[in-house]
Amino acid sequence: MDSIVLHFIVIMSVSGILSVILSIIAHANRHRYIGCQLFMYMSGATAIYIFGHTFELLARTPQEITFWVSFQYIGLPFIAPFSLMIVLQFTGFHQYVTKRRVILFLLIPILTTILVFTNSFHSLFYRSITMNTVDGFLLADFTIGYWYIIHGVYTFGCSMLAIFMLLWFLRVKREYLKQVLILLVGILLPITTSFIYLLGVTPFHIDPVPVVMFLTNALYLWAIMSFHLFKLSPIAMERVFEHMSEGVLLLDRYRTLIDYNPAAALIIPVLAKKGIGYKIDDIFSGIIKEPAFIQWLRSPQDHSQYDLMWEKEQPFYYHLTASSLFNRRGEVEGRQIVISDVTEQRLLQEELERRAYIDGLTNIFNRSSFIERTQMLLEEDAQDTAILLFDIDFFKQINDTHGHHIGDEALRHVVSICQQHLKMDDLFGRYGGEEFAICLPHHSFEEACHIAEQMRHSFEVSFFQTDEKKVRVTASFGVAHTANDPSILETLLFEADQALYMSKRQGRNRIYASTGSDYMLYQK
Repeated sequence: MDSIVLHFIVIMSVSGILSVILSIIAHANRHRYIGCQLFMYMSGATAIYIFGHTFELLARTPQEITFWVSFQYIGLPFIAPFSLMIVLQFTGFHQYVTKRRVILFLLIPILTTILVFTNSFHSLFYRSITMNTVDGFLLADFTIGYWYIIHGVYTFGCSMLAIFMLLWFLRVKREYLKQVLILLVGILLPITTSFIYLLGVTPFHIDPVPVVMFLTNALYLWAIMSFHLFKLSPIAMERVFEHMSEGVLLLDRYRTLIDYNPAAALIIPVLAKKGIGYKIDDIFSGIIKEPAFIQWLRSPQDHSQYDLMWEKEQPFYYHLTASSLFNRRGEVEGRQIVISDVTEQRLLQEELERRAYIDGLTNIFNRSSFIERTQMLLEEDAQDTAILLFDIDFFKQINDTHGHHIGDEALRHVVSICQQHLKMDDLFGRYGGEEFAICLPHHSFEEACHIAEQMRHSFEVSFFQTDEKKVRVTASFGVAHTANDPSILETLLFEADQALYMSKRQGRNRIYASTGSDYMLYQK
């Protein structure tokens, strides 16, 4: 049978299927994109409404019609509030879509559903229902009640508020024109058609909204498949901007600050007083004294980087990356500066580097680092350079008598005394277990032996306290000098080591020095 009612039924059926498809797509992406969960609920409610109205037109008895009319209102009252909540999330007012507020949004729709199912007891929604036969189809005609008006005003109010918010949002975010237009059409078409239906000018007074929803559903499906309607949601971008751990500064083409995120405000507290509207170099010029950094801020170079050490209460390290912002015509519209706090990584790197060349127990150079730095020093200037090797006397006895922890204290005690006699340019390293090496640049042979004697004497007259008693240590020294030996490190270390061996063999706690051809006892 070819009739307008049948055409309505066919289009509504396709529209309902599209609503189910949209709901499935939204469900599959509900954890990926903002707004998908609400869109899933809205599409599900739309599907219930459309299929309910379709089966209402197909019903053959008043009882069937009454059932399918009630069935429609499981979904119909919720479409407009869900649409409004989607728009709230899309336009940046997501803080209003809380669980408590969702309940308030849905309170009237829930009451509407209950009143429709119980209408036979109170007639608050429909005062009466009459039946008419058109082209072999049994159609219902309704006389509306008081709650129908409340439901209609609420639905219309939700839709108009959503439309107003989208138009307001379009004024400040024109780059989201496509998304806003799709949402506007999706809200405007049904609400306009519904208004026409209430005026009573539709054929046979059939509700045409499910038919129009065929167009809106097809539009939604096209938007999702072609340019990812919710993937590009601006509120998703706003959330990223607001919750980034890195500080972000947005500048216009004149280097004026136009926006920044909370992370940037934490890094740069002065933004609270001197922020949006100020030149970026003016903001930093009063707090960072590096001319190179200010020059970098003024540089128009794209994708440039800068590593900054900023002294606050303590040193902080930041890595800054600047990149240009372009408009649709490809012209530079401004600049973005991303500030990453790399203090923790930098300190960890420094600590790892320090451990690579510092002895962990004594905090002086380890053997390999001492040799490397001494070699570099000799290559630069080998004139008047001395190498001292010394060894703590009877160190094994200290460990065996008092324990290894006291042995460690003895090592630290010796290092502390030596540092009192050394200058900034002198190199000091732990050469072995209880053996130490010192490089004295720009010292004569006599000066080097004198410094060794001062250290030896300081050991002899000092002590450190243990839990049981005072412990005194002595040391034996060997000295080699470039004036007496070739300026080859291996040779100097060998001669100093032989002189040290001589000190030990001759009774310890003394200094022997290499003269090139022999070894002599140094006495003050």
